[in-house]
Amino acid sequence: MQTSDPAPELRPRSGVAFLLVQLGTHVAGLFGERLKPLGLEPRQAEMLVRLAQNNGRSQQAIAELMGLTPTRMVFLTDELEELGLVERRRNPADRRSHALYLTGAGTAMLARVREVTRAHEAAITAGLSGAERERLATLLQRLARDQGLAGHALPGAPPRHGPWPEAAEPAPPDVAADTGAD
Repeated sequence: MQTSDPAPELRPRSGVAFLLVQLGTHVAGLFGERLKPLGLEPRQAEMLVRLAQNNGRSQQAIAELMGLTPTRMVFLTDELEELGLVERRRNPADRRSHALYLTGAGTAMLARVREVTRAHEAAITAGLSGAERERLATLLQRLARDQGLAGHALPGAPPRHGPWPEAAEPAPPDVAADTGAD
């Protein structure tokens, strides 16, 4: 006796969009767990990475890079300042705004975040060859670009304005998505 296939809506999902959501959610959760021993959350790790790339820029500029509202940025900066990882200084060019800087402890924490990120990426791609990892990254970058996503922004960040960077130079895996955070 032959059993019939379940209705299409009851079959396990295997579409690309579903798999990306499933994998993204899983990988982001794992990254959060890997950061816990450092006492950080993915959004805090992302800010350290963004700030290292933009040390001394205004709080507003960093918020725009991360796709955060000014209010959320203030709370995030407060958290990292309380941890001694970030320092706010009056912006010498505009005393109405604050410039953000990594502290020595912030720089040391960033090194630890990068170690966790490298281990995270190695663990989630362990079943792929080097060539497969490169091909997957290229395809995912193309999908992100086609969807208008910013080059290194996590979900919710505003769309990128201007040309998309060429794929010749892969982005460093500094954050979860860089994280899947990212």
